[in-house]
Amino acid sequence: MKCKEVEKLLSRHFDSILTSEEKDNLEIHLKSCSSCQAKRREYETILETLRKEEFPELKPYFWERLQPKLKEKFLPLTLWKQWSIRAIPISLLVILLLATALLIFLPEKKVELSQTEALLLRELNPLQEANTLLEERNIENQNMMLIFTSLEEENTERRYEP
Repeated sequence: MKCKEVEKLLSRHFDSILTSEEKDNLEIHLKSCSSCQAKRREYETILETLRKEEFPELKPYFWERLQPKLKEKFLPLTLWKQWSIRAIPISLLVILLLATALLIFLPEKKVELSQTEALLLRELNPLQEANTLLEERNIENQNMMLIFTSLEEENTERRYEP
């Protein structure tokens, strides 16, 4: 058992609310730990001093006068707590409604299709243009046509060969 646990058990021991198992564990620890024994003697001294002291009798209607003052002091705090507890679901609902409105009313991004994708979507042969270019007899014309055709499509995936 650790000394911190024993300190808690000591305060419960002086209030006489320990179980028999806790009492046994406390006594075993106190036999072996001198710092906890000193702590126990210190607590006993404090309790004896408090028991000897005579406290004045409370004035009549003390509690009746104290309670309204306590309510006045802590009223703003309790009002703030009540307001914040009610505000949480309302703010979550507002956020949910805004997110829903954004999803519904914002226009979707239109994706532009490349020439090849457009041809495939219309079920046409995308290589038909390439075939006519490759069948060109003049090599300079063929190369120029291939270059301009490749520039028309915005292909982001290009392989660069040395």
